[in-house]
Amino acid sequence: MTRTTHVLTRDSFASAVLSKERGDVTPTPDTNWPTEWSIEEPSTDGRLARGQRTRRNVAEALVELLREGDPDPTAKAIAERAGVSLRLVFHHFADIDDLYQAVGTLQLERHWSDLPTLGAKLPLSARIERTVRHRSILFEEISPVRRAAVRRGGSSPHISDAVAYTDRLLLENLRTNFDPELGVMSEETRVYVLSALDAAASWEIWDRMRRHSDLSVASARRIMTHMVHAVLVSEPPSIVVEH
Repeated sequence: MTRTTHVLTRDSFASAVLSKERGDVTPTPDTNWPTEWSIEEPSTDGRLARGQRTRRNVAEALVELLREGDPDPTAKAIAERAGVSLRLVFHHFADIDDLYQAVGTLQLERHWSDLPTLGAKLPLSARIERTVRHRSILFEEISPVRRAAVRRGGSSPHISDAVAYTDRLLLENLRTNFDPELGVMSEETRVYVLSALDAAASWEIWDRMRRHSDLSVASARRIMTHMVHAVLVSEPPSIVVEH
């Protein structure tokens, strides 16, 4: 069985959302993700290069099966989709969790390294709208793999760490996009508002709206935009946030 590998570059996500916004948006500098998730540089050695292609093809196969709706693809199904033997899958990956870690690397490579940030010169309404739009594109792309990673994270510290790492990237993106508003707040208020923003603009909220409430992308965007706007313009209650 043969399959076609769809190659995406590290700039593919950023290019999609930045194409109409040049001058107002800049991609976040390259993310220094943990070395165990680093992208392998293509080898010039023929044998090693073939091994790298096989690893990527197997990881791509898992992504495709997840995107098609299989919540927990078997190793056999992954091997068949990749066009390789089951033995070869476990020659390149110690176990399924190791394969999911490789898939996490693909996700970082494609969708996270250039998460767009918005310039302070944009009005607040535009930054809210574009932040939510950028996230809606990202969340629609990553949701099948993210759901699987969340399910497996309880038994795999590496996968759990990868999920937590991407959550931190999303938080830092909010901190940057809304720095003009957050920067003038007291430390206590800033912590509260940033935590509320992190919840309102989270993947978990997006997934709940899309899967459990069965909302369209447009409706989910409007609701998330409303929530983010409410957090930023309302007077926060006088409470202390405890961790």
